[in-house]
This record gives sequence, C-alpha cells and structure tokens, in this order.
Amino acid sequence: MIELISYGNQLSSGKYKMHSKFTSAVNFISGDTFVFVVNESVGPGPLNIVIKGIVPESVNFLEIEDGCLYLNNTKLVFDADKLYDPLIYLLEFNYTNFIRNLGFLEYTVEKLSPPHSLAFVLDPGRRSEFTSSFESEYVKRIDLGVQETLFGNILTGVNIIKGLGPGLTPAGDDFNSGILIALNLIEKICSSNLQQSIKLVYQEAVGSNLFTNAFLLCASRGLLFKKFRELINAVLYSNENIVTKKTESVLSIGETSGADQLVGFLIGMKRFLL
Repeated sequence: MIELISYGNQLSSGKYKMHSKFTSAVNFISGDTFVFVVNESVGPGPLNIVIKGIVPESVNFLEIEDGCLYLNNTKLVFDADKLYDPLIYLLEFNYTNFIRNLGFLEYTVEKLSPPHSLAFVLDPGRRSEFTSSFESEYVKRIDLGVQETLFGNILTGVNIIKGLGPGLTPAGDDFNSGILIALNLIEKICSSNLQQSIKLVYQEAVGSNLFTNAFLLCASRGLLFKKFRELINAVLYSNENIVTKKTESVLSIGETSGADQLVGFLIGMKRFLL
C-alpha cells in the first residue's frame, strides 16, 4: 500500500516530467521548479514528497493539483498534518553551549566525512586523497575560494567556488548552500537583518544548473531538509552525543553532498560569527 509520509511546503502545482532517477529518489521538473519523490531514508524537505510502500525509481508520472498528488496511477491527498515545515525557530539557548557544539560538529566533519569531500578545507591531512594533477588544481581552486570567502570579498569567493566538482550537485554548489544556511542562522542568533547579504550571495551562487539552483534558493530562504534542520537544533540546544549523531546523518547525504554543505556552513559561521 502506498502511503504519503510528508510533503514540503514549497511544492508548486503543475505537471512534472522526470529529471533524474536514483534508488532512493526521483527528481521531477516543471519549468525551473523541482519536486523530489523520495523514500523514508532521505526524509522530509521543502521540496520533498516522502512516500512509503513504493520504490521511488518506479515513479514516472507526477502531477500536483488542488491539494492532491497524482503519482503514476495513484491519487494521494495532501493532509495538513503531513506538511513539513523546513524553517528554524530560534528559542532561548545557551550561547556558550552553542559554540561548544559547533566544535563537536566540526570535529565530526573532519573525522567522518567521506573521501574526496571538501573536508580537506578543515583537515589539511585529507589533501592526500587528491592525487592527480586535475585533483590538485581542484584543491587549489577550492582553497582560493575559501580564503576569499573567509578573509576577503565573500562574493568573489562564492563565484570562485560555484560549480566546482563533478556530479549532479557539484561540491562547490553544496558549499555555497551551506554558506547561505549559515547566514540565515546568524541572522536569527544576532537578531540582525542580513537579507541584503543573503540576496547578494544567492545571486552570485546561482548558475546554469537548475537542479542546484533549487537547493540554493531553499538555502537562501532558510528552508532546510529535515536532517540538516535536526542538526542545527542539536547544535543550538543539545549535547555532544546528539550533535555527533545528527552530523553523521547529514554526512550520509549523497556521496559527498552532506559533507560539502557542512563545510560551507562551518566556513560561513567562521566568517560571520566566530
């Protein structure tokens, strides 16, 4: 039996065609708008539809209309109690504990990130994972962008890093989405208006890759996938064990996407808060 587990609050009505297909997710597109049909291992997100009882890669038709989802030959109703809210809500928290938890997050990223992720930005010893001349140039380019992001013009840094790396979601774009998430969190923590900075970084980060542009737009609005949202809440309000567990969950996203996004998030926190 097919069951709708959750759906994101950023979904748009329309008929969608398949963009790309994986074991745990099928990505649909209509114009420049995306919807991701995923299984429970991927979990909720602002553009995700989480389905139980179906293999995502078997889905080949998707339409959203009048509060209903048409999936292949099945109609599912968007019940309000299954709506996923991707925002972070800042409550009273201990700032000292928050900074300490950021340290636990960084340590876990350094130690447990998959090979060939951007974790070498935090742990220079990981540079040994990149051996070819092409990979060496890639590392140099990332380093140049990170240094500019940290100490120079952040827009220049974002532009240098944009689109770097292979795959459907290049590491550079994942990194830049992490920067945008950091800016949104810092805005809440400092009770300041960073919307102009967020807008400029987002405009610099988007490119010709419509798929990564969808993630960047969500990040620019502070709309998080559940795994990342739970990690942020753990850093804000919890302890080392839970922070480590939630970091591991984000690190499991994609081949290196979760790690690359976390590195960008940490660099953003270092630039604007620490």
